[in-house]
Amino acid sequence: MPELPEVETVKRTLAPELVGKTVVSAKVFLLKAIKPRPELLEELLPGRVIQEVDRRGKYLILTLDSGVKIAFHLRMTGQLLYEASDTLLTKHTTLRLGLDDGFDLRMVDQRKFGTVNIYSPEGVGVAPQGLLTLGPEPFDAEALSRLKQAAQGRKGPVKGLLLDQRVLAGLGNIYTDEALFGAGIHPARPAHSLTEAEWEGLYQEICRVLTEGIKHRGTTRRDYVDGRGRPGGYQELLRVYGRKEMACPNCGKPIKYARIAGRGTHFCPNCQS
Repeated sequence: MPELPEVETVKRTLAPELVGKTVVSAKVFLLKAIKPRPELLEELLPGRVIQEVDRRGKYLILTLDSGVKIAFHLRMTGQLLYEASDTLLTKHTTLRLGLDDGFDLRMVDQRKFGTVNIYSPEGVGVAPQGLLTLGPEPFDAEALSRLKQAAQGRKGPVKGLLLDQRVLAGLGNIYTDEALFGAGIHPARPAHSLTEAEWEGLYQEICRVLTEGIKHRGTTRRDYVDGRGRPGGYQELLRVYGRKEMACPNCGKPIKYARIAGRGTHFCPNCQS
């Protein structure tokens, strides 16, 4: 699933191409993906100018000159692609927005879990609930204090807390595993057991791995590509994620895999405690 660095990379590749362009057509191919109803796209988009391309957590949000917003959540296999209008459509295309420059913005989603929400401040449509309940961005000034506060009395694994989008927006499986490894903290540790110093070290690692992930244009393990269809490069720098039974880069012992907080988790039992 695309996480903060991947969605941020998609935003950075799409924004220069989309801002200022007029939507001339809208075609929906997967009705269930469009919320609250697919007809809104064809009713509200043609003739409108794209004013902004933003990211919030794992959501990518387009704002039109009418005030209408379109929130894309790519989930497991979703892709947002800026392609020439005469490019052959793939069979997994969810949505096609034709633009006045002869290009399309297309959503392609092999597993078909991605969603598109249409809404506006005037009450047109409904913003996705997950977007409304997001915690702060990891780089926000209040992010560390929010983590510490959420951990108080929380007996569940620290990994589960980091994946909770209501606590901190944008983290997913990849960057959570990498940050916990960098901080030397076992993902199954009860969240309330971390000391002040451990939280500060973990937060620094969260910011570091996210910054590196953005710098290297995201992690491509399977489906992720940026807005121009190019894979990321951070997969070459992963230290534990996806490296089950491979040597730990710190101690040389095998990386282990377990389900923690309901998610497949990679860690070094020797370096993380």
